[in-house]
Amino acid sequence: MISINPIKGFSKKFDVVSLFIINDGKILMLKRQAGKPQEKKWGPPAGKVGNGESLEDAICRETFEETGINVTMDKITKYERCYYVRHGDTDFMFYIFAIEIDSKPEVALNIAEHSEYSWFPPKEALEINLVQDQEIPISDFFKINQRKEVFSS
Repeated sequence: MISINPIKGFSKKFDVVSLFIINDGKILMLKRQAGKPQEKKWGPPAGKVGNGESLEDAICRETFEETGINVTMDKITKYERCYYVRHGDTDFMFYIFAIEIDSKPEVALNIAEHSEYSWFPPKEALEINLVQDQEIPISDFFKINQRKEVFSS
């Protein structure tokens, strides 16, 4: 379950951050490795925020660890909406960041976590086998942030 409103009985255990890396109207998606939670499902670079770590430091770290792409906060925008998420008996907050880049960077996947990557138009990203609840942040972000045109083509 994912919601922009507090979930009844919500008890946050941790925070998760995710980065939409956008190039030429397409978003970088990573396919989870077999044997990992959410195996063989797609999602953008994401991960848990470490103890004492800021959301901003976590998104830069996670992006580098998963893709080899070095991003800095001066080019990243934090999406104003955050999500309350409940998976089973685990509650966490989910934060979205985005960066628009002029050219596709070289991606060096962490093969312990992901088996492949691809660039998808947001509309097509919603049609693939996504990590649980990921369709809501993708849809919200691209529709609400003046990017409605990506869904109409």
